[in-house]
Amino acid sequence: MTLRTGTSPNAPRWSGAARGAFRFAFVYAGSYCLTTPQIFLTLRGGGLGHQQEAADAWAKLWSMRPVRKWVAAHVFDKELGERFDGGDDLNAWVGQFCQLAGAAAATPIWSLLDRRRTNYETLDSWFRLVVRFCLAGQMFSYGAAKAIPLQFQVPLTKLVEPFGNFSPMSVLWSQAGSSKPYQVLLGCAEITGGLLLILPRTATLGALLCAMELTQVFILNMTFDVPVKIHSFHLLLLSLVLLAPESARLAQAFLSNETVAPSLRQELFRTPGANRIATAAQVAAGLWLLRAQLRNDWTVWKTYGGGREKPELYGIWNVDEFSVDGKQHAPLTTDEKRWRRVVFDSADAVTIQRMDDSLDGGYVASVDTESHSMTLLKMADPKWNAHFTLQRPADDLLTLDGEVDGQRLRVRLHRMNLATFPLVDRGFHWVQDNSYMV
Repeated sequence: MTLRTGTSPNAPRWSGAARGAFRFAFVYAGSYCLTTPQIFLTLRGGGLGHQQEAADAWAKLWSMRPVRKWVAAHVFDKELGERFDGGDDLNAWVGQFCQLAGAAAATPIWSLLDRRRTNYETLDSWFRLVVRFCLAGQMFSYGAAKAIPLQFQVPLTKLVEPFGNFSPMSVLWSQAGSSKPYQVLLGCAEITGGLLLILPRTATLGALLCAMELTQVFILNMTFDVPVKIHSFHLLLLSLVLLAPESARLAQAFLSNETVAPSLRQELFRTPGANRIATAAQVAAGLWLLRAQLRNDWTVWKTYGGGREKPELYGIWNVDEFSVDGKQHAPLTTDEKRWRRVVFDSADAVTIQRMDDSLDGGYVASVDTESHSMTLLKMADPKWNAHFTLQRPADDLLTLDGEVDGQRLRVRLHRMNLATFPLVDRGFHWVQDNSYMV
């Protein structure tokens, strides 16, 4: 197996602009892939979970935190927080500025030191291989989270929360999560783009499919204020980096009737046998990445997501009677103490809806059916808890009697029929009344 280390006598001479563009893209895209935790985690085998420690270590090593802090303080007069989660916070924006400045500074220096180089055919082949797998890993990551489906969920609280209280991102999440087939198809399309990327012969088609998908994702992130704008934009850039060498051929294929010449893509090695082994290795590595991501997301879905067994009190419970220290509270929208509904969702999550329709979440219920008791815990305050005696005269009737914040509460509730919500029960119709608009 012989690696291509030199330039072939027949290799084309790149223009000065092409060489400069490659140097800038190499430094900028390379630094982004190297310093982005999402890419690192995916290439490790997918998912956060127990790998969070590894992600934090990677971030400390490669995130250029001292440089970012200095730039934030001296250029933008800002102070950075200690935590960086890969979103669109100030830490991320300062990091992008540093990477752009670094690539802009490194490109002319590289051009000066390497001014006699006529092309970067060999380095370009390996660079595109790395970019392909970084991008494919992200397509597997986001695709698997939809194909399971895991990314888009519609919590029960969304069924009773006023639509005007939704954030733009919540509208998008609820829209996609309300149709599992739609979400699954989105995920399958993203996974297909990743699969095409791992095979050298179909990499251009994969990059083209990824570019179309990521354009839609970036537009949605921008128009619905989803805090993954930076990352989705850079994934789109990575797909365009892969397409750039084939741009002339693609334009000729789409815009003219002329015969398109074969790609002049240089192989990684000199011998056909070595390149066949390299191709097999790429396919094996790509399938391993996809399998690891699907397995991780399936575990999360079964443990915490829609595949988890629903709690016994699962549902939306309307409050019929509510008393504090023996005093009944009428259902007035001005009453700050009275509850309107209690929502028991998956993973034992509990949300209390007040009379003004505001939602008080962050609770977890521990129900003991044998002792007819329930303990309510607050995730934001580990020391807080409330104990209730629980009575179930019927499956859809519930009485809670206990002490909360020093006050004695007695609450009688009945469970709503979720089929009364059109979002849950409407379903799909081949033939339908045109007057049905909501």
